[in-house]
Amino acid sequence: MRGKLKLRRFLDGSKDRSFLLLCHHNADPDSLGSAIAFSRYLTSRGIKNRIGVSQSISSYAKRLLQFAEVEINPDVREDVVVIFDTSSIEQLEPIEIPHGKFVIVIDHHAEKKKPIRANITIIDSSRTSTAEIVWELFKYFGFYDEMSAKALLAGIVTDTANFRFANSMTFKATGEILERFDIQMGEIYSLVSPVSDENIDSAKRMAVLKACQRMELKKAGRYIIAVSKVSTYESLACKTFLQLGADVAIVGSEKKGVRISARARENLVKKGLHLGRIMEMVGPIIDGSGGGHAGAAGANGKSNLDDALKFLIKEVEKFLRGI
Repeated sequence: MRGKLKLRRFLDGSKDRSFLLLCHHNADPDSLGSAIAFSRYLTSRGIKNRIGVSQSISSYAKRLLQFAEVEINPDVREDVVVIFDTSSIEQLEPIEIPHGKFVIVIDHHAEKKKPIRANITIIDSSRTSTAEIVWELFKYFGFYDEMSAKALLAGIVTDTANFRFANSMTFKATGEILERFDIQMGEIYSLVSPVSDENIDSAKRMAVLKACQRMELKKAGRYIIAVSKVSTYESLACKTFLQLGADVAIVGSEKKGVRISARARENLVKKGLHLGRIMEMVGPIIDGSGGGHAGAAGANGKSNLDDALKFLIKEVEKFLRGI
């Protein structure tokens, strides 16, 4: 893993530096769990740090808040900024990183054409989660902590969709953690169960029903693409569309800027569809950025939702017709 020696040497000389650990907007368990684990490592070394999140925390990650204090949209006062699970500056808005800060990026997505300018970059796209990368760093540093391990397992479980998108390295990292600590996986699954609220649940149901009401279906050979617009809960609408029978789901929103989410069935991912790479091309269209996994991806920007949806549909149709 490139960069880990440079990172260790930097941390060895950082006793008097302060760190801000940043997670992308609507932080998921992979991003937040990685930040929490890394925070505990820094604290064990006597290094001052705090955790910040852009905009919000996903319902699946909120139970992780029992492990650490987290600030929403913090001001960047620290000497060092460590960014987890994204290499896109747009994913951190409205947080702004002042010039002159020492920046570290730890991520498992494929490197983008215009990545965040970082002093140290640790990116491994062969990993199915950022949590796995942090675990590898901890082994290298010789740091083993049970609470950190639980936070990392939460990231691994959710980013692999309960191991559906796992590879051999995923199971190796999970096995190593479970061999070292007496952790029951049932505890981890409980840890990442969404925090429910009656008002939120009602809003989710309404959003999904509206998405279904506005849904348009596109045929590409024998495959079905479901497309819709909502004001919120785009990813939930995508998951629902797949459950209803769509092969690919694309849902966009224009509330407070442009947000797009896309999902695809596993059989299409195995055939070579990679929504994350397509979403990267969407970024410039919406004056923002995009990316993600092969079967689940998203983009955030400022405008041109309709043009972006047309582009996405065209690219997915081109792939599906080529199968």
